[in-house]
Amino acid sequence: MNEPPIAGLEYRNILVTGATGEVGWGVAHAAIHAGAHVILPTRTSAGLAALEAEFDGPRAHPVLADVGLEDGRQAALVVAERLGGLDHVIAPIGAWWQKGPSLEQPAAELDELLRTYVRIQFELVRAVAPALAASAGSYALVTGAAGEHVIRDAGLLVVAVRGQYALSEVLRAELQQADFRLNELRIATRIEREPRAGVVPSRKAGRDLLELATSGTRSAVLRYPPE
Repeated sequence: MNEPPIAGLEYRNILVTGATGEVGWGVAHAAIHAGAHVILPTRTSAGLAALEAEFDGPRAHPVLADVGLEDGRQAALVVAERLGGLDHVIAPIGAWWQKGPSLEQPAAELDELLRTYVRIQFELVRAVAPALAASAGSYALVTGAAGEHVIRDAGLLVVAVRGQYALSEVLRAELQQADFRLNELRIATRIEREPRAGVVPSRKAGRDLLELATSGTRSAVLRYPPE
């Protein structure tokens, strides 16, 4: 990365979910470049091996921990405690879904999408809130633009992402006076690791999103790219 590191993050402890994906991968790189200690939970042994190979320096802390489960969230918090606390959480959670018309899907598909996009974010915010309050830190709930309009064959995804928007709105209102800041980062562009026409490279997006997430903004929807 040719740009100078983001100031003010050296030795901060940052939890980044989804670092095996395009967005989390870029954020993790930017955070490590800034001198932060970065906790990188992953659900699978294969994911852990990939993170250990990609982020092998002393500031990277991959951990086998499914943040969708209580044990996994606690495992990630144990790493944060060992590092001295938790300053920021940046949480892209979820993957693209486009399996066809809504009424042709089993109810289990909707259940799983709502769990992924709404329930897991809710549970993660609740789990890390005490640690973030202690550090006066921040939580960035990362969403996408899929909930802004109906998408052919992806209707259940739209429902789930709109649920995530509602969760964001409620938490932002309820936490306006809290000891930590919660913002929503809403991504409205394609992000990929390898640069090509029509997409934002993960490293650039990661730096931009990290800067937004750790700014002094409170209880806001921060769109990326800015409008």
